Amino acid sequence: MISVQRIVVLLVAAVLAAACSPAAPRRTAPSPVLTLPAPDPAIDYSHPERVCAAFGAAVYRVDTTVDTGPADAYHRAAAYVDAALAAAISGQQPVQTPQWQEWASHRARVEVRVDPYAGDALPPARDDEQHHGVLVTAVPVGRDGWRGPAALRTVVCTLRPAGGSGWRISGYETG
Repeated sequence: MISVQRIVVLLVAAVLAAACSPAAPRRTAPSPVLTLPAPDPAIDYSHPERVCAAFGAAVYRVDTTVDTGPADAYHRAAAYVDAALAAAISGQQPVQTPQWQEWASHRARVEVRVDPYAGDALPPARDDEQHHGVLVTAVPVGRDGWRGPAALRTVVCTLRPAGGSGWRISGYETG
């Protein structure tokens, strides 16, 4: 018969042996490397309201003759966002919605106009965070003369300083 004391000694010895033995190398998949788009040379990143406006335009500007879906616009818009948001955006896959298929049948591109935000009051600006909004009007226009209905969207951006290179969007809401 094995005593409880002997079992405890055997368990302690096994734990110590495992802790002291060299660990087998763990095989892990290499982390994907996120390549951020180059900053847009046409935008002054020191003005957060301009960064938000450029982002709002980029998110809605698509062209069915070159884009595989609306996610391509988000990938281009990553030029205005911080690394964390860019990582989230990079995971978006092309989606073929009925709306996209209709636009594609007309070889449409979306014309975008950005106007000042006129919604609810936004939180006050701080040194480490600002909020800006824009009103985006997006109209799909087919190369065959077709025009789809205009969509009015509000884009509200949360921006944070990007380590000496101006402001980047760290979050956003659309409505």
